[in-house]
Amino acid sequence: MKNKDKNMVAKVLTGVTNNVLSIAANSRCALIYHQPKQPEALRKFRKF
Repeated sequence: MKNKDKNMVAKVLTGVTNNVLSIAANSRCALIYHQPKQPEALRKFRKF
């Protein structure tokens, strides 16, 4: 792959990762009695 293609793939993966982290930071666990503590680094992706 050329350097330009690698940069494009890296940008897309960064965007996808940020969206997934944002969703995870703003949602609760699906299991009823299992709500682990969120890491402090994940809290910066919250939208509220």
